[in-house]
Amino acid sequence: MRNSNNERRALPLNSIRVFVEAARRGSFSQAARTLGLTQSGVSHHVSGLEKHLGHRLFMRRGAAIELTDAGRLYFDTVQEAMGTLELATLQFAPPVPGARRLVVRTSLPTFAMTVLIPALPRFVGEPTTTVDVITSLSPPQPGEAYDLLISRDLSIGDDETHWQIATEDLVCVAAPAMLTKNAERSMADWPFIVARSRPDTLPFWANRQALDVRGIRIAAAFEHYFLAIPAVVAGMGFLVVPLLLVAESMRAGLLVTADAPAVRGDASYKAFINPHSTAPETATAFCRWLKAELRDRSG
Repeated sequence: MRNSNNERRALPLNSIRVFVEAARRGSFSQAARTLGLTQSGVSHHVSGLEKHLGHRLFMRRGAAIELTDAGRLYFDTVQEAMGTLELATLQFAPPVPGARRLVVRTSLPTFAMTVLIPALPRFVGEPTTTVDVITSLSPPQPGEAYDLLISRDLSIGDDETHWQIATEDLVCVAAPAMLTKNAERSMADWPFIVARSRPDTLPFWANRQALDVRGIRIAAAFEHYFLAIPAVVAGMGFLVVPLLLVAESMRAGLLVTADAPAVRGDASYKAFINPHSTAPETATAFCRWLKAELRDRSG
């Protein structure tokens, strides 16, 4: 027969939750109101946890409570883990009744980081609407839960509702000091940075500038624009990039355009509303807002 002293005792998770709330509030009665329990119920959970741990956790002085040294040490140990559990549960739980969650999927991580996410506070949707942004380079699969796809190279079918939200103007940018340093040099001698995810942009732009692409000097290469842009801001070289991705950096004075005309690119940005979206009207409002936002940014 197994020795009961060696058996692993089940963790009293409910009692731990009650203890953490009581320690946060400094009151059994306030913890009871928060958790929907009676004050005696809170006291019962705490007593059970104290018995389980073999330590007294609170000093009780009438209605007042105070953590003991053991209680303070235990609280410091478990409160972060409990907070992580609470936050994770909130994120995965369905929205509260009446709330709406718009899931925006995009295959453009740099666009998400430099344009979409910084602009989200300006989206005035329904008061109870939250916007979640997810990125994936793969086409969405049937049955995947999302409301909107923003892409330059993916689609979810020609027959689906979609918006043309922006075209692409390619500009050559650099940090102000880098531009000054190379002011007397020809463009063919500039150190260029490239993004491997868009190998087409530099040759396309260079051809429109009548540059021999074979003589272009590549100073550094990065996987995506969201890596290349900070490198340009740091002064590593020049970058040919869609204007909408660097508009904010230019407004902040971190980047300036080289003395070369912008070139209209072949790519365009589209937003596709998932035909299975549970919030098609909100998705439509979001598309309308984003198209206006990008128009103002390009202007």
